[in-house]
Amino acid sequence: MKKLSVCLVMVVFLVVSCGEQGQARASARDLVGNYATDFNTGKELLSLNAHGTFVQVFNGTFVQVFTSTKSRITTRGKWHLDNEFLGATEVLLEGNLASEDDDKNSQPIYGQRSLIVHREQGKLKLALNETSDWFYDRAN
Repeated sequence: MKKLSVCLVMVVFLVVSCGEQGQARASARDLVGNYATDFNTGKELLSLNAHGTFVQVFNGTFVQVFTSTKSRITTRGKWHLDNEFLGATEVLLEGNLASEDDDKNSQPIYGQRSLIVHREQGKLKLALNETSDWFYDRAN
């Protein structure tokens, strides 16, 4: 019975760790680096730093309620990982700008963003929205 349990754990580990496509597990060290994504209105860059901070820069047209302006928005905050048992790694950004759709005269609101780690063709990427196929791709 003990051998069966050990074999089952090893098989589950191999299935989870060897998957080339889709959600993946990664260490903080693996994730440090620069990521980029393109939107219809501009480009966003995300830098995950080794000491647990991030810098997020959006360049383009910032769409707010009934208005849009060309701008550069920089957000800084902290990041950490959340690993569920046998699940994908989740990158949590603390201090992420969460009020991009608010009126231009309102105060910015900062919150948390969750990004699920994926692996595609050996490269890590971070899912903004898996259903809509929006990802930050590794830039370096």
